Parts: sequence; C-alpha cells; structure tokens
Amino acid sequence: MIRPYPLLLVCVVVSCLAVTCVRDYPSTDPYKAPIVPNPPSGGLPSQAQPSAQKRLYLDNDKIRVGIDLNAGGAITYLSEAGTTVNMVNNNDLGRQIQTSLYAGPYPYVVNGKQPVYEWRNLGWNPVQTGDFYNHPSEIVSYQQTQNTIYVKTIPLIWPLFNEPADCVFEHWMELKGNTIHVRCRLTVNRADTTQYESRTQEAPCVYLNGPYYRFVTYGGAKPFTNDALSEFTDRDVINRFGSENWIALLNVDGRGVGIYKPNEVRFASAGFGTNPRSGGEFDVSSGYINSQPFLLIDHNGVHEFEYTLVVGSLTDIRQFAYAQPRPPAGPTYKFANDRLGWYFANTRDQGWPVRGEMVVRWYRADSTRNDFRVISPLSFWQSTNVSKIYIDAAFLTKGTVARLSWRKADEVDFFDIPDRYVDFPIVGDGQYRTYEINTSQLSGWNGVITQLSLKSPSSQNQFEKGSVLRLRGVTASK
Repeated sequence: MIRPYPLLLVCVVVSCLAVTCVRDYPSTDPYKAPIVPNPPSGGLPSQAQPSAQKRLYLDNDKIRVGIDLNAGGAITYLSEAGTTVNMVNNNDLGRQIQTSLYAGPYPYVVNGKQPVYEWRNLGWNPVQTGDFYNHPSEIVSYQQTQNTIYVKTIPLIWPLFNEPADCVFEHWMELKGNTIHVRCRLTVNRADTTQYESRTQEAPCVYLNGPYYRFVTYGGAKPFTNDALSEFTDRDVINRFGSENWIALLNVDGRGVGIYKPNEVRFASAGFGTNPRSGGEFDVSSGYINSQPFLLIDHNGVHEFEYTLVVGSLTDIRQFAYAQPRPPAGPTYKFANDRLGWYFANTRDQGWPVRGEMVVRWYRADSTRNDFRVISPLSFWQSTNVSKIYIDAAFLTKGTVARLSWRKADEVDFFDIPDRYVDFPIVGDGQYRTYEINTSQLSGWNGVITQLSLKSPSSQNQFEKGSVLRLRGVTASK
C-alpha cells in the first residue's frame, strides 16, 4: 500500500485477489490535512505537530544511517560518505524506510475511532513510524553497539487517531560496508481472531527524496547473467517483477538505494508530488520502492523476514545481489513451522502456529464465488529445471480429483485454460500420500513459471462440504 497523502484515490489491481490503493496529495504543506469528502460529523481531530528528531546513527567510511526514536525507530536518515545530504523522505510519518502491515476488516474501527475517509479501506494497518495525525509510535526498548541498532516498537494504526496497534515490531539493523542488513520480527496479538484474506505488505517500503526518480530492476528470463536491465520513470504505482531479487531507486547520476530481498520477486515503484525530480527530506515529492509479499497476518502470528539496503551505484547494487546465494531452481516448500509465504483465496487454514503441516479447508468460504485456491508465493523457476512436482498431502474428501495450476511470467493471474493446469487423482481417506506430477509431459509447462496453486475443480463442488487438505510439502524433488 502506498501512502503519499491523498486527495485522489485510484485502485489498481496488482495481482490475484489484491488491490493496492494509490493516493496523491498535491499540497506543499507536509502537515496539512487532506480535504475529506463527506467528513464525519464533528470533523477530524487536529493533527499533532511532529516531534523533534531523536536520532541514533551508525556510520563508517561508506555511509551514514540514522533511525529516529520519535518516528518508531524507522530509518529517517541515509547519506553517502562525503555528503550530509539526507536521501530519506520525511514529509510525514508515513514515509521513511520502514515496515507497514495490512489485514482486515475494512474499515477498521476500534475504541469508537473511525478511520480517515481516504484511508478507510486500508483496514488494520500498523505503521512503524506513526499515524496520519503525526503521533509517533511508541518505542518499547532499543540498544546500540558500534555497528548495530535494535529497536522494539508498538506501531500505531495509520488511519486512526493515536491508536496503538495490537502487535509489536522488532528490527535489528547492522551496518556492513555500503549496506544495511535489516532483520524484522512482527508479533501480533489481536483480540479479533478472524482469519482475513492475505494482502500485500510493505516489507519494507523505501521513500527517497524527489531527485531519486529512476526505478531499475531485472525482470527477464535470464537472471544472474548480466542481461540487460529495465529502467522506468513512470510515476504511477506499478508492480515490478524482479527475477534477481532486487529493485533500485536512483538519481540522475545513477546513485541511490537498492532493496535486496532473498527469494523475493514481487516489488513495486511509484513517484509522488507535483515537483518531480526535486525537493528535500521534508518536501512532498518522493520516489518510492517496496518489497510487497503477500502475507496472511494471523491474530496471534509471528512473522519474520530480512532484507538488505545497498547504497551506491547501480553496479554496486546488482553486484551485491550476484554475490548472494542463488534462489532455489524449483519449489522447495516443506511446512515444518511456517506457511513459507503460501496464502489462500476464498478458503482458510487452521491458523497459527504451523506445526509440520498446513491444515486447510478444502472448500469455498463463500459458496457464491467460483472457486478457492491454496497459493504459493510469486517465484521464478525455469520450467526445464522442474520436470516433476511432488505434493505431500492428505485429502479428507469425497472428491476424487485435485488441480495443480501454474502462472507464467507475463500473466497477471491464474488462468484455468487447458495448458495452465493438470487434474490429478487423489484418495480422500485422510492419509498422507506423495502425489507425483510429471510436469515435463504437460502442455504449457514451458518458459518461466512464477506461481503454483492447488484447488478442487468445479466438477467436484458437490464434494466440498467438510473436506480438508493437510499439506506437508510441495517440492521439485522427493
């Protein structure tokens, strides 16, 4: 979700069952509240003045990075050696380099507080830095050493007035040369135990100042071969497929910041403000990139991820990615204690924690919708490297067939056309079996494969009631 401070609201479909809401706020006053159509009676609460900066810094001979204890411990300062010009945009407490989560319900109302109108469809939205009204998130604890900073934060719900979220963010940041390695743990403790559908997250988002307007990544079919890169300067919020696991935000001189995230290929970019390619840290104009995985946020879940910010030239950023371990050549999902980024459409599982298997309702949560799916994360696999898929599963159902579907790199969703799926026979007695699918013999299994899903064909709908899938793994080798 993109947060540039809104007057206009446009919804762009970004992938299967996900919508990113894009806002543009043209005011030059960073603390001016937007015009609210049909405002609630009594109007909006007053916005607080931003708190004075309280930064902690790490630096070496390459870069200087600072977090702000009056902005939830998010990164609010970043500069290269030899300059004191801050790259990070701090127009308000929704920018910075930070983490933001998204889940239902929509709108999210708690303690009698209604969300700001433009943000009503964000739902439950804890933001590391603070809220729309400039209240900073609470720091629980922090610790600094020569090269590391740890910070623990109770984030605020973005669209609500000074409302602490029922979760805790922890971030560990380590300075290494021209990089900052960030490890994140998000611990949720919601009273609302409803399992809402997955959404894309900001994990992280990076807002740099207006002069950073060039978006560069590699999304082709030959990753890690120094193949030609793709550069964009369009300012709409756009999904970017990054098959080398990185995206960069650069200035006219080709310098800036890249996000490298292991095994991640789902990124986004955007530009905001009416004076593109200019402005400083408190101005509206900004360039934006993110890593936006789908994630199911459990009411009691613990979610962990890591990424690296690489500061410097485009060559620096790409070379860093090339120096990291290569992503798996095929599916390697074994659900020992985590969903591993898998999520669900129109169904749900037994919730957190995951103990050796995912236990999923093998039927539609809403019977008026056409189907349901159990869905892998977006990935990158050459079809020639995946000649077989093994599904370690136990089906408890009167149905006799399950369907494996796949997406290719140029497709925006799953299409159950004849060369994008295979139906395979199952035994519905609740016992574990390994179902072997010889993908090398399938029509349409060619080129780059980006995503898998499991579902029950519509011909099996009459067998849905009470059906259960227990899933231990989906792999390209036994």
